[in-house]
Formats: sequence, C-alpha cells, structure tokens
Amino acid sequence: MNRKISVIWDYFTVIESDKAKCGFCKTVLKFNQSSTTNLLRHIKSKHPTTDLSKRSRPNFDVEENNPDDPPSNNGNLSASTSSNSGVVSTSTSNRDRFPLFYRQPSSSIRPQQCQISNYFSKQVTASKRQLIDQQVIKMIVKEYYPFSIVEDVEFIKLVNMLNPGYSLPSRKTLSTSLLPVLYNEIYKKVHSDIEVNAQYVALTTDAWTSLKNESYTAITVHFIDQNCELKSYLLSCAKFPMRHTSENIKDCLQNIVRQWGLQNKIAACTTDNASNITSAIRLCQWRHVSCFAHSLNLIVQSSLDQIKETRVKVKSIVEYFKRSTLATEKLNQMQEQLGYSPVHTLIQDVVTRWNSTFHMFQRFFELKTPILSSLADLNYNVSLTSDDWQIISKSCDILKRFEEITIEMSSEKGVTISKTILFTQALINFCNKLMTQHQTIPCIDSFIHKLTEEMNKRFGQLEKNMLLAEATFLEPRFKKYGFKNHFAFQDTKRSIVNKGKIIINEKNVQQRNLTTYPIPPTASNKEDSIWNDFDLEVTDIVQSQDPKALIARSNDPLKWWNENKNIYPTLFEIMKRRFCIQGTSVPSERVFSKGGQMVTEKRNRLSSKRVDKLFF
Repeated sequence: MNRKISVIWDYFTVIESDKAKCGFCKTVLKFNQSSTTNLLRHIKSKHPTTDLSKRSRPNFDVEENNPDDPPSNNGNLSASTSSNSGVVSTSTSNRDRFPLFYRQPSSSIRPQQCQISNYFSKQVTASKRQLIDQQVIKMIVKEYYPFSIVEDVEFIKLVNMLNPGYSLPSRKTLSTSLLPVLYNEIYKKVHSDIEVNAQYVALTTDAWTSLKNESYTAITVHFIDQNCELKSYLLSCAKFPMRHTSENIKDCLQNIVRQWGLQNKIAACTTDNASNITSAIRLCQWRHVSCFAHSLNLIVQSSLDQIKETRVKVKSIVEYFKRSTLATEKLNQMQEQLGYSPVHTLIQDVVTRWNSTFHMFQRFFELKTPILSSLADLNYNVSLTSDDWQIISKSCDILKRFEEITIEMSSEKGVTISKTILFTQALINFCNKLMTQHQTIPCIDSFIHKLTEEMNKRFGQLEKNMLLAEATFLEPRFKKYGFKNHFAFQDTKRSIVNKGKIIINEKNVQQRNLTTYPIPPTASNKEDSIWNDFDLEVTDIVQSQDPKALIARSNDPLKWWNENKNIYPTLFEIMKRRFCIQGTSVPSERVFSKGGQMVTEKRNRLSSKRVDKLFF
C-alpha cells in the first residue's frame, strides 16, 4: 500500500498502525496494510458525494507567460536572454525555482530565511473540501453556470489562486453526485414543510419549450402556514413529451399531486385560458381560477388593433435603428448632445405581450426629439404625423394604468386573489370615465371603446365568482367596500356562514369521536355556545363596516389575520383556503424565465432529468 499515491488518504488520518479516522464523520475504521478497501467502502456508503477520482491540477505556470495573467509573486517563470545568441529562453532556472539552495547577494538587510514547506501547496481537509464542493454546485445552480465551468482554464486559475490546496470536482462528479445530493436535501426540506404546515394549498401551472425544442410543464404550490406566512414552492418542472391534450395534462398534474400527498388539500388551480388546460383542471375536479394577467393581455391585445397603423409605423422605425449600427450611434450622439442621461436604447415590442408595446411607445415618446433629429441627419423619410404622436402619448396614458395593476397582481410575495375584484372594478371605472371624455382622434376613441367592451365582457361578472368574492370578503383592507353589487356581498356572506357551519360541525364530530365517556346534558347546549361564538365572529367581521376599521392599503392582510386568528378562529380557517390562491399564473411563468437562462447555448446538452433538478 502506498499512502502517498492512494486518493483515500485525502479523507482519512492514520491514528494507529491499523486504524484511520474519517475526516468527515470522525469514525475510526480498521484497515489492512496492503488494502484500503474498508476505507473506500465507508466513503462510498456514508459520503457518496465525495469525488474519489484523482483530481488533476493542470500546471499553468509552465505553459506560457500570458500577458493577461497577473504577475507571479514567486518568480516561477523567467525569461532569460543569451548574450551570445540573443535567443529568449522560457525555461525556468533552478535558481528561480529553488532559491533556498542558492546563496543570496550580500546586503545590509538580511533576508528572512525560507522553509521548503513554503513551496508546496497545503491540502485542504476533507470536511473543508466537502464544504467548497457544495458551494461550487450551489453557485452553478443558482447563477445558471454550465457544469463545464470547472474545466474552464481561467476559472481553474482563479480557484488555484484563492486556495492552492483545493482541486475542483470533475464535471461528472458535479452532475452525477453533487447535484442529486443537493436536490435530495432541498426536496426533503420542502416536503417536510408542506407535510407539516400545508393544510390547504393552491396550484399554478404553465408550459414552456426549451432551446432543444423540448416541452416542459411547471407546477408551483402555495399555502399559508400557521404563522400566517404565504409560502411558495416549485413542485415539478418536468419534460412533457406527450401531446398537450387535456387528458394527458390531467394525468401529469394528478401524478405530481399524488407524489407530494396533496390529493385532499387543493383549494384551486390558477392557469391561463387555454382550452386544453382549463379542461384538464375540470377533469381533475379542482376549482379553476383564470389568470388575471393573461385575461388582461387578451383584452389589451385585441384593443391595440384599433391603433395598429401607428403601431406599425413606430415598430418600423425601431427596427431600422436596431438593424443599423450607424443609426444607433447617431441616436446615442443626439441624446448626449441634448443632455439625455443616461443614454437609452429603443425597445421593440413582442406580439404576444401587450406591455411590450406599451414600453415601446413609452420609450419612443421619451426620445422623440433625439429620434427626429437623428432621422433628419440620416435622410430617413419619417411617416409619423402629429396625430400619430398624439396617439402614442394618449395610449401610454391609458396603458400605464393597466401596467400598474398587472405589476401589482403579479406579485408572488403577497396575497393577490383578494385584490382581483377591486382592481377589475378600478379598470372598468377608469374605462367608463374615458368614455365620457371627448377624444379628438377617432382611433383613440375606438381604442377606448374596445377596451371598455372587452373589460365588461371578460370581467363584468367577477363578483359572482365565489372564490374571488370570499377572498374579498375576508380582506381586512376592503371588507364590503370591495363589492360594487350589494346582492353579491350578501350572497358571499351567506356562503361564508355556510362554510363556517361545516367547519364547526366537523370539529364537533371530531370531539365526539375523541370523547370516550358520556357528556351530561346541560341547560345550555354546548353546540349552541359554539354557534354563538361563530355568530359573533361573522357579526363582528360583517358589521364593522366603518371605513375607520379598515387597515391601511399598504398593510399586510396576513399580518392582521395572524394577530386576530384567536378572535376569529373559524374565519381564519376559511381565509387559509382562499388567500393561498394565486390571482395569476405568473409563479409558473417565472420558472420558465429562469429556464431561459438555464437551458442556454452553453447548457443545451442538459438532460431533462437534470433540468428538473436544476429548476427545483
């Protein structure tokens, strides 16, 4: 046995002639003088993430003197010029490599004596190596680096400078050992949190196609724990190789739900309005919530057709600047001359996203003077009229309100479902107000009419959606002021009362089942007192309609419920079933925004299984 050669001795310390201590768990094991099999078996079984391959350290010092590299402190490289031949020698001299064995020039200052150990890298301990390995895989996962980064020459040089005694794990070790262990560790934490704290959950789901033209389906879960914190997790982002039929989507969703043990906990599922996904949710027998942002996108997209001519003109000019480096440089120069700071670039819209058209118009109008000056210098024929500029300005004023509400509803940190009815009413009122104003440009008038028509068509009956109405009812910032229709408010109140009765009956049944001795009859029935408590809850919530009783709009409703959950225990249970529901499917879409960074050209060889683990 050669202890200097075997990689196992990077992880064990000999404490006796036939015993060694593990650097990770400090376990003492016996070993044979001619074999390390026992030690090797321990590492593989107890510490499976350990890279037992001999980590090679490329010697970059002797390759070449790269002018981009930082100067060497040890003088390992030298370039000596022969006075006779004028030939430059790139070999390292013995004097430079081993200065300890050569006499130094006499000097008034005596140089500090060096030790031979200073010229050799000190190996890191096994536990320290494991910590660094874990940080490397976390960096790759969180910052979307490819596994091949550990093979990049400059990255290896950097790590070598920071810690000469550490060798990076191989690409194979990262993908087959470290990544699965990290995934399993996080999976257990998430699974435990959901199992312990998720009494009721809501889902969102969406689909995405990668650069490899592979289809993926993402499912996120959301719930409110006993501390009244809204929590969100990604359950799965797996490859979906089948046709996107409602039956196939249903099977996929139910498999994931079974895997996480959520069959009887689902309050609702939020998706876009595609017919196959809505049918799949219906087949799952879950309650469905249409994505507010997706519905709003459909409304605005159809309305933008009324100003299509101006939109096409603007897009044509933006494309001209995007194509021409000369035009872009001219626009930048004009901005600098006119005192614009910082210098901005034009934004090109995307057909599928209305807000990209809003951003294109907004930036275009902001840079009106530099654009016109640049186009004049470039002899570009501008087809925009004064009416077009008014259309751009007026449409920005209108769409800005829609943008603000979209951003508010797309938050994943706070409750959104309870704001759906209120924000919808705000947009409808805004459109109705615009309808009463005289518009000098016909197409703007048509634009406003179309927006109003589509808003009433898609959102006119939202107060009848009991999921949204109950969430609004239980919202301490709104209460009855979140309703426009008094009858809708009364219907919601009755629905809340009925749900409260069901919860109280279930608790009574549970208490009876737990009781093993007869309860003596009393003059005042126990059940009556329970109903009295609940009646007081509903009366207190419903009748405290003084606007002064509302909490501030900027306050967190979950914080209010956490402070009052003992006062309204039954309503608190109903609240958890409603406030966990997402108003949009944006959480699932955000997964795919990360996916666009994850499955890049440098990482397009990732297998679908590894993509799922990286997403998680």
